[in-house]
Amino acid sequence: MKRVASIPTVAAAMFAGCCPCRHLTIGVHDSVRIETVVQTELMPDTVLVEVPVEVVRQTVRDTTSHLETSFALSEARINPDGSLYHSLENKAQERPVAIEKEVVCRDSIVYRDRETENIIEVPRPPTWWQQMQIRGFWVLLALLLIACRKQIAALGKQIIG
Repeated sequence: MKRVASIPTVAAAMFAGCCPCRHLTIGVHDSVRIETVVQTELMPDTVLVEVPVEVVRQTVRDTTSHLETSFALSEARINPDGSLYHSLENKAQERPVAIEKEVVCRDSIVYRDRETENIIEVPRPPTWWQQMQIRGFWVLLALLLIACRKQIAALGKQIIG
């Protein structure tokens, strides 16, 4: 008997589903626009320039000799035969030099416009099955209260008395 009673219960549960509201969409437009901005600036910067080692020697039959560079060590002497020996050696080093460096800045902005013309909600009345479910709930609740009225009355007496 229990199997016979459970089959209608399972069938009723399968047909008890509700369907969602439906919306009618007229039109949607998407547009994407990208703006790229390129800026070029000249920024002051410092570059290290390597000065190579350079050796310069000169021998003259005069009393003076002059050798000069911006980064040099100089040595002069008179040889025993009366000639002047003079040497100049550059120091190996890096010299900072100021330059103008070109810096390019790129910036992109993405604009996305989405325009929805009309969204119309289509209201619809409940179907006959949905109306039966709503009414059936209240009928089942009333039958349950009538069936359990003795237990409810006994519970009320225990609480009051």
